[in-house]
Amino acid sequence: MKKWILFVVLFNTSILTLSLAQTKEVSPLEKGIYLVVGSFQNKDNATRFQAKLVSEGRDALVSFSEQTMFYYVHIKTFKTVDEAIIMVKPTREGTEFKDAWVLAYAPNTGMTAISTIPMNESKVDSIGATMVESNIVSPAILSSDQETDTTAVVVEEIGPNNAMRYMTDKKQFKFLFNAYNFVTKSKVNGDINIIDPDRLKIIRSVKTHKVAYLNDPHNQSNSLEFISEIFGYKKAQHNVDLDDEIEGDLAAFMSVSGDTLTVDFQLKRYDKGEVIVMYNVFFYKDAAIMKPESQFELNSLLELLNEQSDFNIRISGHTNGNAAGKIIEIDNEVPEYFSLSQATKEKNGSAKKLSLKRAEIIQKYLINNGISPDRMEVKGWGGKKPLYDKFDRLASKNVRVEIEIFP
Repeated sequence: MKKWILFVVLFNTSILTLSLAQTKEVSPLEKGIYLVVGSFQNKDNATRFQAKLVSEGRDALVSFSEQTMFYYVHIKTFKTVDEAIIMVKPTREGTEFKDAWVLAYAPNTGMTAISTIPMNESKVDSIGATMVESNIVSPAILSSDQETDTTAVVVEEIGPNNAMRYMTDKKQFKFLFNAYNFVTKSKVNGDINIIDPDRLKIIRSVKTHKVAYLNDPHNQSNSLEFISEIFGYKKAQHNVDLDDEIEGDLAAFMSVSGDTLTVDFQLKRYDKGEVIVMYNVFFYKDAAIMKPESQFELNSLLELLNEQSDFNIRISGHTNGNAAGKIIEIDNEVPEYFSLSQATKEKNGSAKKLSLKRAEIIQKYLINNGISPDRMEVKGWGGKKPLYDKFDRLASKNVRVEIEIFP
């Protein structure tokens, strides 16, 4: 019975403390020495993490630094850095804070110092945050403010904080490419193209939100380009000189967590009046029936229309050339949009009609998934608007569907 009463008291106390933590304003980072367990660029993520720790009975606070523009979640303060460093190892080994580190701050000089470097990756997903952010790992010059106890600490010289510093023994870089919706901050799944800017070619494509190992490009500029062309979002590109220090403009989208270089893409939706090409919607030969690999891009279009309820679209089908031929259509009241293994019908028709049928099958798919038919128009162009000559090696790209967004 005593245990149950104690549990109720502790539970109520935790709820009260959590409520206070969620409503308390974040304070500016003041002079002191802190044991930091999380650093965030997003205030909501920082306060959410703090609230989680408080609900677990920890004395966690959030402070904001105008010098670094980061929110720091810290669980303890100290009079000297020596005292703080002693606590790092037991904190890392005895708690879930595997990336705990010490921050010494002296506002009179406006400098910060990290006296011990995080060893592991730090993810925010475990607390339900909408964005993954990394701990800062780049040590700055230690403040020389004589009024603080931080002057006794010597920060080890580790050289420039550039990407080359994090190369593995196999001469590779460990990258994590994150993509987020600029407005909703939700994750966006898709591919990032890795470009060699000197040779002007794609090295490879990697998935967002998954770790990828990239080889040293061994090009003259010692640089890479990262390009996002995820359907439904505007093209975004980051150019990275691997010799540059991760600061300033580069630090706006690139950070380090342990041995992982993280690159963030904040993706913006298309605007009204723009045209999107659905290059990854594929049709069976002579058919107005899509291949299964088309589903991802179709669902991305569906997501765009659900998110932007004021968007109306025109779906335009295109073919390679204007030759007439057979047209295979679905002959089924409950169509399977991505399979030839169903009732179909064949008849002859023009290339324009085939392109129209293909636009209509996309329209039917969207209607079947809740989009009002009043928001859509369809158009078949046949081969009237080719991107390439019909005999060009890239002529296959003439077979496409375009989405025009209009009020």
